[in-house]
Amino acid sequence: MGSSVKIIPVKNRLGMLLHASGGMARDEAVAAAGQNVETLRSVFIKAIPREIAALETMLNATGRTTISKDELEAMLRRAGQILTLSGTFGFGLLDDVVKRFCDLAMGMIDKDIEQTAPVAVHLRAMRLVCPGGGMVLTDTDAEQMLKSLERVHAHLGISRGNQDDKSPAAAAQGSSS
Repeated sequence: MGSSVKIIPVKNRLGMLLHASGGMARDEAVAAAGQNVETLRSVFIKAIPREIAALETMLNATGRTTISKDELEAMLRRAGQILTLSGTFGFGLLDDVVKRFCDLAMGMIDKDIEQTAPVAVHLRAMRLVCPGGGMVLTDTDAEQMLKSLERVHAHLGISRGNQDDKSPAAAAQGSSS
């Protein structure tokens, strides 16, 4: 059974650009993109403490010992920015702490938990490992801190969202970048 459909290529600008000579080779483009990211590193690393401070302000602005779902959702959106920066610039331990905060906030929303204390503990952990102002923890200290955050989750009946995260020791090594 033969096909009676004939495909006729249509010339378009994108197709012509793809086949045109010039431009940059793939490896050169990747190297240039890496250099661009490195150029922005110092600017964005300075933004991380400011974003953590914004989360702290959001928590402390209420002056209450409870927090609403809307406030937690707003904090999650803000934490997403820190997560992006920590992942982009290789701060593995901060990345793990922020992921645990996100798991906590989502779990609190799901379980209607309104306590501010667990949120405050996670924000202190972020501040502790924040580049440019935090501390460089040993692998053992990093493991202990992450286990402490997990105990907070367990106490509240909240599980981690992604069990495939790298080990705390590997995360600590990533934070020394």
